Formats: sequence, C-alpha cells, structure tokens
Amino acid sequence: MPAQPHAAAPATAPAVSEDDIAAFVVERFLPGVDPAELDADYDLLATAVIDSLGVLRIAEWLADRHGVAVPDEALTTRGFRSVRAIRITAERAAAGEGRA
Repeated sequence: MPAQPHAAAPATAPAVSEDDIAAFVVERFLPGVDPAELDADYDLLATAVIDSLGVLRIAEWLADRHGVAVPDEALTTRGFRSVRAIRITAERAAAGEGRA
C-alpha cells in the first residue's frame, strides 16, 4: 500500500509570553523594576505606566520582535491595560481575530 502524504501542519506565530511582555514594559516604561515583580494584571494605564503612545510602542514592538501585527481596531486601552491583556491581544492578532 503506498504511503499517504502527510498534511502540513498549519503555521502558527510564536507565542508571546507574559514574561517577555513584562521584560519589555519594564525596560521601556519602568526602569529599575524587576520584571518578575510586575503582576500580569497590574493596570498599566490607570497607574500611568503607559499612555496612548505607549500602546503604539508596544504594538510596534510586537510587530518588530514577534511578527504580530495588531490591527488598528485592536489598539484599544482594554487590549493593552495589563501584561495579560497585551498577551491576549497579541494571541488574537496572531490568529487573525482582530479586536480584543
């Protein structure tokens, strides 16, 4: 019996970890803080760690470093409020799901 051709596995973008996001946020916006101390749910917007320009910088970093293009409609404060929210936004953007 001839061998069956194997279907190629769908390509997926590499996952963006919360640790990687925290390290970037600390490096750019919270110098001197240990990334391990940044809680994944810490509200980066309410505490003025980032603002709308910070959201754009993070989106640019996601595109440059991880190849994840966050669509304009997903550039919301809700999607960038915390490290966890940024990870979820990046995962949805990588999957082509748009708005977070």
